[in-house]
Amino acid sequence: MKISTAIAAAVLSAEPIADASRLEPSVLNEVCHALSIAPTNSPAVAPDIAEKAFETNGLDTTAIAIKLVSLQKSDGRWLSGTNDVTAAAVRILESL
Repeated sequence: MKISTAIAAAVLSAEPIADASRLEPSVLNEVCHALSIAPTNSPAVAPDIAEKAFETNGLDTTAIAIKLVSLQKSDGRWLSGTNDVTAAAVRILESL
């Protein structure tokens, strides 16, 4: 009887599995912070450069957010080689 009660309590208290298409609050907080320190005067970026810079194809929303936030430089910009791809990164993060 004790085992079935413990199992029932575990099932009832279990949190649902995270939805990969929605950002968890901690990740959303990091995205908001990254966007807040990103410069607003970044040059436009050709789509092919941005696509090569981030390689987000096949990643879920959370993985894209984590990847982009971790690639941000200390001055708030994103670089791909010598190309400033900040505008593309901001556009992607805002779409999440």
